[in-house]
Amino acid sequence: MDRRTFIRNSFGASLGTLALGHQSFASSGNRDNILTLISRSNDQNVERLLQNYRRLTASSGGRVLSGFLLSVSAAYCFEESSYYNSSELVAPMLEVTMELKNRQNPNGTFDFGNLQSPPDSGFMVEQFFRAQTLLIKDGSTHTAELRKGLKEVMLNATEALVTGGVHTPNHRWAICAALAGVHSIYPDDRYVSRIDDWLGEGIGQDSDGQHPERSPNYDSAVNNPSLLDVSIYLNRPKLLEPIRKNLEMTIYLLEPNGEVDTIASRRQDAGRVFMVHRYYLPFRFMAILDNNTRFAEVARFIESNAMPQLGSHLADFLLHDTLQNELPVNSSLPVNYTKHLAGSHLVRIRRGNITAAIFGGTDWHLGHGVWSGLSHNPTFFKLRKGDAILESIRMAPAFFSTGYFRSNGLEVNGNRFHLTEQRQTPYHQPLPQQCRKEDGLYKMSPDGRFFSMMDFENRPKDYITLKTDVHIRELNNSGAFELEFSSEQAPNVAYTIELCFRKGGELSGVIPQDNDPDGYFLKEGTGRYRVGDDVIEFGPGKMEHSRPPRPNEQYSVHNGTIRAEGYRVLITLFSPFQYTLRIT
Repeated sequence: MDRRTFIRNSFGASLGTLALGHQSFASSGNRDNILTLISRSNDQNVERLLQNYRRLTASSGGRVLSGFLLSVSAAYCFEESSYYNSSELVAPMLEVTMELKNRQNPNGTFDFGNLQSPPDSGFMVEQFFRAQTLLIKDGSTHTAELRKGLKEVMLNATEALVTGGVHTPNHRWAICAALAGVHSIYPDDRYVSRIDDWLGEGIGQDSDGQHPERSPNYDSAVNNPSLLDVSIYLNRPKLLEPIRKNLEMTIYLLEPNGEVDTIASRRQDAGRVFMVHRYYLPFRFMAILDNNTRFAEVARFIESNAMPQLGSHLADFLLHDTLQNELPVNSSLPVNYTKHLAGSHLVRIRRGNITAAIFGGTDWHLGHGVWSGLSHNPTFFKLRKGDAILESIRMAPAFFSTGYFRSNGLEVNGNRFHLTEQRQTPYHQPLPQQCRKEDGLYKMSPDGRFFSMMDFENRPKDYITLKTDVHIRELNNSGAFELEFSSEQAPNVAYTIELCFRKGGELSGVIPQDNDPDGYFLKEGTGRYRVGDDVIEFGPGKMEHSRPPRPNEQYSVHNGTIRAEGYRVLITLFSPFQYTLRIT
């Protein structure tokens, strides 16, 4: 069977599971027994939910409550579940549904997440239609009242999705998925028309497979699964292509322990620990659909390491038979590569159990400062050797409170990588005669660091310029690196280079900072960070001053922080300088 025929048949099989009517959800005999394992995980989750459902009903947000309905309905409808058609489940599901009805706005939206929010309501509808589809197919007379109430809540919310707007890029696809799912059980041409409106904007994705938000959280929780839903429920296989591209890229963001690198993210997950099990459903579905052995290896890794978290996918396995098929075998994931993701100005390097990331793609140079939706993580290098993890290297010049170094892009030349930044800070001359006011009251305006009633826009300026470069090279494809730092033009600028290690190991060769229990200086020689048998060595040290790194005024005026969390080792210098840091 050729690939095209395989995809067509598999895709059709997924669509075929949507026929309604009384039906038991027995295992299809999949050889890897995954459905049984996921059902057991879901049963354990349902047991916890039942113990606390009244507290959840009274105090939880809408997505928790809709998730409750989905997990419990899946257990109720699957004949291998220990809760199959259990009367114990019906009353709690009905009670949660009625609570949702009582908290629904007249226009169909909910106030969970944001006020009268179509996208937040859409996330809930995605769970409603799955639960309702299972309950309809199961057809138990004991859930008739529940199905009636859930239909009313769901269709009222769906009305808001037909006309409502969004905040962020991923919201569009969540709304499309919800509309496509509801259309599969309660057909309405308006739903499809609205989907086509959103899809008509184009699915933003660069050549690497990265979506605009560059966020593993939203790729895994919204973009990929939502596009997968629309492709299945509306029979649009072309929508699978952006999923394929994103999953291929994600393979190169994986750490050996299953973490997904978030350094380039423009959303809240930037710099946080994020696990690949959130990507499970798209990886498994596309592995089987495309006979993609690398996707299968990721799915198999997730199943081996995160089964307790996978119970929430039981409904999807019951709705889509494709997921129950055996995963392809005989493959392995890449463990020796240099991958340049040009759209994100990110390089990912792996040499066995050693991984590194080099990043120059912040949005800082757009001039908008710190906002949700912009990349502003000042980390430009990361390294891990097994369990020893260097979470970040950052650098901050004490230059008019302008904060951390953030490269304006990334240049790649073989195994050499160049990061650079030039910043200018003005001194302002007197206003020209034609711009002056007798009362001395000028418009409030920014000078690049702060606001004042100085009419900065019309003033002549003298600039102080600071140029900083970082040249990084890997030594003989070994996972060892040299970072060459240099600063020009402005003399006597105090620089602080900060290496932040994830807690859990032991530092040696360093001296403690005053007033910071997690802060150290590398004054001279070589420092070491050890976790078990894994060791990262770094140096040589320099300590020309003792100032810690400072954020720019946008943080400090609000008492905000961008401090790296972990053991922070500082190397300090004055400009001009050329300094080489070796990390092995």
